[in-house]
Amino acid sequence: MHPRKAITALTLACAMVAPPVLTATPASATAPNLRACYDGKCKFTFTRAVNFRVSSRYYGFTRVYVSKEYMGGMFNQDMVVVRAPGMTSSLGEGARGEFRYGKKRTLNFRVLSITDQGATIRFEG
Repeated sequence: MHPRKAITALTLACAMVAPPVLTATPASATAPNLRACYDGKCKFTFTRAVNFRVSSRYYGFTRVYVSKEYMGGMFNQDMVVVRAPGMTSSLGEGARGEFRYGKKRTLNFRVLSITDQGATIRFEG
């Protein structure tokens, strides 16, 4: 066997046997897929403010904005702020909220967790 082929084969064999050094990507490097939220049903973790489209036929508005903000004064804690045109809701961990426009469907949501890095929220339609 040619020495170069032997080294390549040995390198490949070692790479297949040895565990990878880094197996996960940090949460801040991956952005949540927010297209799945169009129907108002999704769950995602965010590390910075995000916004996504929702069906205006179902909910009466087209965009939802989600961010984590520090609320001083009476609360003195990080909270998740959910906004839609003409509506705002500030929620702590475990809290539920809803937006309803006219006689359209209600968009329900719940804050699952808030950490120093970001927050996780579930939209339940």
